[in-house]
Amino acid sequence: MIRIKCQCGRKLKLDPGHLGASVPCPACGDAISLHCADATSPPERMTFALVVDQGPERVGEQMFLGGSKPMTVGKSADHHIRLPGAAVSRRHCRLVPLGDAWVVQDLGSSNGTFVNQQRATECNLADGDVLRIGEYRLVCREADAIRMAEVPDDSPPNLAPALSEGPSLPMPPPPPGAAPKPTGPPPQCPSCQEQLPHGAVICVRCGINIKTGRSILTADESGLDQAQAATESIVSAISWLICFGIYPVRSEAFGKCKPHAIRALAAVTIAVTVAVWGYHLAVPNGVAASKNLMLWGGEAEPSAEHLQAMCLYGGVGEPDKLQAAISSKLGPKIRGPEKAATDEVDFDKVFVEAHNALPEEAQCVGHFHAYQLLTHALLHGGLLHLLGNLLFLMVLGTRVNSLIGNPATLVIYPLLAIAGAVGQLVTSVDQMPYPMLGASGAIMGLAGMYFVLFPMNKMHMVYWWRFGLIGWFELHMRQFAVRGLWVVAFYIAFDVFYTALGVEDGTAHWAHLGGFIAGAGIAIVLVLARLVNARGGDIFSALLGRHAWALVGKPSVDRKALFGG
Repeated sequence: MIRIKCQCGRKLKLDPGHLGASVPCPACGDAISLHCADATSPPERMTFALVVDQGPERVGEQMFLGGSKPMTVGKSADHHIRLPGAAVSRRHCRLVPLGDAWVVQDLGSSNGTFVNQQRATECNLADGDVLRIGEYRLVCREADAIRMAEVPDDSPPNLAPALSEGPSLPMPPPPPGAAPKPTGPPPQCPSCQEQLPHGAVICVRCGINIKTGRSILTADESGLDQAQAATESIVSAISWLICFGIYPVRSEAFGKCKPHAIRALAAVTIAVTVAVWGYHLAVPNGVAASKNLMLWGGEAEPSAEHLQAMCLYGGVGEPDKLQAAISSKLGPKIRGPEKAATDEVDFDKVFVEAHNALPEEAQCVGHFHAYQLLTHALLHGGLLHLLGNLLFLMVLGTRVNSLIGNPATLVIYPLLAIAGAVGQLVTSVDQMPYPMLGASGAIMGLAGMYFVLFPMNKMHMVYWWRFGLIGWFELHMRQFAVRGLWVVAFYIAFDVFYTALGVEDGTAHWAHLGGFIAGAGIAIVLVLARLVNARGGDIFSALLGRHAWALVGKPSVDRKALFGG
């Protein structure tokens, strides 16, 4: 049996089978629950409790803590103490036993853990301390500190001390360390001007911290456990082919509409890419016939070496026609009446002249056409190229789509593809013609929009490595969450680094940068024009708090936006 003492003074003995369950006190009727990390060896006595003073659920409940192992607190059901709420993180904090006392440790929660109105990363809890977790206000209580008349263990449930007769008793002094009774006028929300109760930290109506003006982030954690389980299975399989990787798998950014536009764009991209692959396999010189669907930039005169590489290894020319043209050009020079010695013939010049004499569709390079600004984003060079782009499109693009809406996404996505293409064309003017294909420019544009709209929302990542005999083929994998702005900054940093050093690795880094800059610019315009309501999660609100209201508007409940929100 586990012995506890209710705040009404009643001593109780509860069966360990009640761990985690809520039962009423037989004397006062208040809800009581017992919590212990190790259900197989619960303590004989629990003297520390958290009393839910405010919150969307479990108000008035006394949550007794015991045991020698830490307990986690969060909104999901897999924690020792579950507190459902919009402002409670999935893994919010943990409670660590320290002798007869307890310590609260924040686990990187979105909205923080507060002790006596002070944000705390780690703090000892004492009797009378006020612990705030999201929308919940919990008062710490030590059973031994109760200064009320006690009821014997064997007294009947309805028996209470008789205090109605005789002189009135003085109020007991507050326990040591108790929070002082608030004085002065109650706080007021700086946004909606509503009067709030003493000790309030958050305005529920506006969803903001009344001191900083920063909004409480709205997170979408539906299906997170399933996504993490699927990630583990997929990585276990592909790690045999790709020995190292670090990728995003899911975002907690929240939007109101379903991302049908991004899903449709992904389906079209897959269909067009697979159809072109099939055409390449089924039709002779299929690659050459479809080469002008790619984006061709570079206006420098191609050299013979470049043309040979494009024709023989790039697969975008017709070698038979080129060979015939070379023979027709070279024949008079070595067999005509004024034939020259073989060592006097400029074969490279002959090769270039023969190539340029071919019709456009038979040449080893393509030529720019306006439609390529869009068609290049529907093509991919291989399965890994396609799957990698689709991963980022679904993780980042669906969240942007959910916020701004489907019609806006269908308009903005092609603009981002064009912006990425223009960035690559402008920076490759002095280069020889070379094709570009892939949706990465448009996807980095969506990343730029994500950077502006959801910088503080968590993104779930996975990294793994399996280095064969070096690690005995063992898979090392970890999933973790990090702010979205750091994830986007991590990937865009590669493009900045490579372009700054002039490294050429076959990746269109300027297309990535062009798309990113265009996406960030579009998102800034949407937020500042108040066409999109990011509910205080945008980059301006994150950096400036209440000082951003002049730019993006106050986060009141009646604020409207043209798209999403």
